Amino acid sequence: MKDQYDEPILVDVAPGKNEIPADQIEAEIRTLCLEQPFAVLATQGEGQPYTSLISFAASEDLKYLVFATPVQTRKYILLINNQKVALLIDNRSKQPASINSLGAVTITGSARDVSDSGEAPVWRQILITRQSYLEKFIKSSSSRLILIEAERFFYVRRFQEVYQWGPGKP
Repeated sequence: MKDQYDEPILVDVAPGKNEIPADQIEAEIRTLCLEQPFAVLATQGEGQPYTSLISFAASEDLKYLVFATPVQTRKYILLINNQKVALLIDNRSKQPASINSLGAVTITGSARDVSDSGEAPVWRQILITRQSYLEKFIKSSSSRLILIEAERFFYVRRFQEVYQWGPGKP
C-alpha cells in the first residue's frame, strides 16, 4: 500500500520553462552558497557513506567550492580514493518560523587536492577571505586544500519543491 503523502517533483531549471523564474531559483541557491559558512560533505569509501562538517567558500559563479582539511583524517583519505562527493548547504540555523521557509541545496561534483598546484594561492585566499578565523589552519603544513568542481545542484524549497540547476548552464 502506498503511503499517503505528496512526493516531491524534480523540476529542471531552464529559462522560461518554470512557474518560478530560473533566475530566482539561481538567486536562492546563490544566497545559500555565499551566505552559509558551513556545509555537510558526503564522501564514500569502504562500502559506506561518510559525512563531515566543513567550512567552505564558493566561487562567484558557483562552479567551484573550496575547503581545507588535515591530511590525517578519514575525510581526506576517502577523498583521495574516491573523488565523487556531495555537499549539503541549508539555512536551518536561521530557525525560520515556518518549515516552508527552509531551503537546502545538495551539490554533486568531484573533489581534488590542489594544495601543490599553481592554483592553490588563489583558492587559499578565497577561503581565507571567507573564513578568516581559520587562516592559521588553512595555511598549516598539515592541512590540504580541496577544490570541488560542482556538476549539479538539487535545491529544495518549501519542503517539497525540488529544482535541478547547473552552474554556467542556460
